[in-house]
Amino acid sequence: MLLVTTALSGLMAGVIQTVPTSAPPPQAPAQQAQPQTPPQDAPSPAATADPGSFDLGTVSVSGSRPRGAVDTDIAPDLSLSAEEIQAYGAGDIAELLAYLEPVTRSTRGRGDNQPVLLVNGRRTTGFREIQGIPTEAIERVDILPEEAALQFGYRADQRVVNFILKSNFRSVSGQVQSRQPTEGGRTSTEVGGNVLRISAGERMSLDVEYERATPLFESERDIVRDPGSTPFDLIGNISGSPFDTEIDSALSARVGSTARIAPVPASGAPTIANFASVFGDPRSGDLSAYRTLLSATEQSSARGTYKRDINGTTQGTINVALEDTSTESFNGLPGLVLNLRDGNPFSPFADDVLVYRYLDAPASLSRQSDTLTGNVGIVLDGFLGEAWRWTVTGAYDRIESDTTTGRGFSATPFQTRLTANDAGANPFGVLSPVDFTALPIDTANSVSESLAAELVLNGDVFELPAGDVSSTFRFGADTRSLDSTSSRAGVFTARSQSRDRLNAQASFDLPITGSGVLEQLGDLSANFNVGYEDLSDFGGLSTLGFGVNWSPVDPLSFLVSYTDEQGAPSISQLNDPFLAAPNVPVFDFRTNRTVLVTRINGGNPNLKSDNRKVFKAGVTLRPLKEGDLTLNSTWTRSTTDDSINGFPAITPDLEAALPARFVREAGNLVSFDARPLNFASAERQDIRTGFNFSKAFGTPTAPTLGAFGRPGAGPAGAATGGPAVARAPGAGGGPDRGPRAGGAGGGGQFMRWGGGGGGRGGGMMPGQGRFNVSIYHTYRIQDEIVITDGLPVLDLLDGAATGGRGGSSRHEIQAQGGVFKNGMGAFVNANWRSSTRIDGGTGPDLEFADQATVNLNVFIDLASRTSWIARYPFLKGTRINLGIQNLFDSEPEVTSSAGDTPLNYQPDFLDPQGRTVSLTLRKILF
Repeated sequence: MLLVTTALSGLMAGVIQTVPTSAPPPQAPAQQAQPQTPPQDAPSPAATADPGSFDLGTVSVSGSRPRGAVDTDIAPDLSLSAEEIQAYGAGDIAELLAYLEPVTRSTRGRGDNQPVLLVNGRRTTGFREIQGIPTEAIERVDILPEEAALQFGYRADQRVVNFILKSNFRSVSGQVQSRQPTEGGRTSTEVGGNVLRISAGERMSLDVEYERATPLFESERDIVRDPGSTPFDLIGNISGSPFDTEIDSALSARVGSTARIAPVPASGAPTIANFASVFGDPRSGDLSAYRTLLSATEQSSARGTYKRDINGTTQGTINVALEDTSTESFNGLPGLVLNLRDGNPFSPFADDVLVYRYLDAPASLSRQSDTLTGNVGIVLDGFLGEAWRWTVTGAYDRIESDTTTGRGFSATPFQTRLTANDAGANPFGVLSPVDFTALPIDTANSVSESLAAELVLNGDVFELPAGDVSSTFRFGADTRSLDSTSSRAGVFTARSQSRDRLNAQASFDLPITGSGVLEQLGDLSANFNVGYEDLSDFGGLSTLGFGVNWSPVDPLSFLVSYTDEQGAPSISQLNDPFLAAPNVPVFDFRTNRTVLVTRINGGNPNLKSDNRKVFKAGVTLRPLKEGDLTLNSTWTRSTTDDSINGFPAITPDLEAALPARFVREAGNLVSFDARPLNFASAERQDIRTGFNFSKAFGTPTAPTLGAFGRPGAGPAGAATGGPAVARAPGAGGGPDRGPRAGGAGGGGQFMRWGGGGGGRGGGMMPGQGRFNVSIYHTYRIQDEIVITDGLPVLDLLDGAATGGRGGSSRHEIQAQGGVFKNGMGAFVNANWRSSTRIDGGTGPDLEFADQATVNLNVFIDLASRTSWIARYPFLKGTRINLGIQNLFDSEPEVTSSAGDTPLNYQPDFLDPQGRTVSLTLRKILF
């Protein structure tokens, strides 16, 4: 805060000093006398800049916006100071983003788009570049609405998260974490390390991680299977031939009813009398010990990033990442049907019968998947003259995936012996896999490659009375390919899909009022953006959008936008290899039973591009000058023609619309095609309203306070890792030109920023603590789809569904709260969704009860316990986190109108882990 204040005073006086590398820190003029700063807070020579050079991305600009802020007239929805970030208890940026999901979520994209990630107001190579950076290195986090993404060459369908890192920081840290459900059955272990160095314009980081999780089997949870849902069993059942016909009149006479299905005796000779003695319900083979609810996983990754200033006006970043992931799941036991003919020495029956047995060979139905991902990304960032900034990004990605799926055994060899009345082929005895022939394993291999480059130009194109018109131009080209091969039931298929794309986008921000032009109306600006991309396999697709940003008074702002865009399916949606997953439990509304079927996954080459129109109107109010309170509400309406979707939940409406996707035998569902598809149309409306509040509490430690409310110089600069270099706007071609003239150019809007690095609502002083709370409520007005033209509209808010957890909830509330003081803190995240239902048509309806889940994270930084550190020095830099996911072990409750809960809607199927406890030990070595 001291440097920002000094720079602001210098601007008012018309003088700003540039700090040379070899010179000591500049002495303030007498009229700007500074308090004495403790020696440890003085900037090191590495933190200062050479004369005429530019600390790209880390400069502190004199004027109205903080260091590293995004140069836009759109104010952040939320800005978190370093103290508030501590209250989350996150160890690195990846964890912090997970905690921030409620406020970074966007309903404007086609799916769950991740936010645009920036560092110090500039583009990055992507999430991999920054995910391992420890939170101690963050000075501030700004979260901006989707419209801010246009400035960086993105579409306006992702929120923007800007991480402002400290000017100087270095650490070597390690972390060990163990997670386990309180019900047991699965253990996850993760170890990792990070090396980070930030010095002036240079940043270097290295991350390594290893994670392993054991499988979770159905037998380790309360899974209740439908009795008699399948005739297979390890001991076995018999039936007449064909299935469900009388076995033998003699057996029927013995049991007093027509015997169609009967269990095989566990011991004794296979006689009519022995079969009659155990007659009753057929044996229900329990596959719980052979089926996984959660796969075993193993993942290793390594990432490295290096960023530096190249020539004083240009910075470069390179990121390299490699990740290897393996999973293994088990799908039960292979079932065998043996034809036992009359006259066989093991048959006491006068007619042929069928014997249904499971073979004890779980590995024969397992699925193994290995994925190797490699990525190289670069960013070059510099200036053209005084008014334009350019950014070049490039990336190469390669993903190779191999999947094998077992299909069980063929009964042919054993059946041949059985037909020949081989005395060693006992269908009721112990069966060994060596007596059968393994069916060919289904295999799938895919190699996805992409090479992309983009140029983004930012600058002012001309001047209006209210200020400069800023613009962003993006030009890009990329090529993508997906080669896949698959072998299913011995049938080999090879497919290849490639796509070359050229794209361009232009965005203009026009100031309308401000800077002497209709100032009584406040700050009013408009945005216009247009984009076009040419795809080798889909032709030309366009995007058109506009928006208006108005702030009549400082605490209040309005934002309205409209976008009309076309989008093509990804090449993975078009060309992923076919995969068949056996024994997948689904609820069949037609028969009111949970059945085990084969699910077909893969790409759909017949997908079409979609057309999406989004209208958004929002209001933000910041009513308090002391403390930080932000209130906002946003209404969003989207309509999409030919909407691209994953295959939704199986419902009577879906089967009626897409009968070719379902295969039935004798009325029983045996398989379905779950590849992605186009809906004819989809329409959604929702209103999201909420607030964020943060405030310091407690009595400051008065003897240590400096003139700015904290030791020495204040929060910006030395207290947060070293000062940034202040430069005059435009002096020597510096990277930040200061606020543009006029409200829309940034001057008026930037003035609404909180000061410097003090964070929201003022900085937390020594001896104080800080708490923050946010609550958001989403009210869904409309959520409707039309699967194909001519069919009725399906209302997801009233009985229709596209997911395994029912339709869309009308109401959803997300709440967060955190408190931090003296190195100790706690963070709570709660989520509640209202009830939904699925209309079963002629079958039963399914009711999904409302559900609330609460997650808790409690932590302590042992470095803050000075007496402990004095006695046990090795505790310095150590943090212990105790996390509890689903604190109250809330379970999803689904009931059928028939009074039961279908198998695949049982709580442990929908949420296998339940309450999970994690313990994390993290240590910063130096």
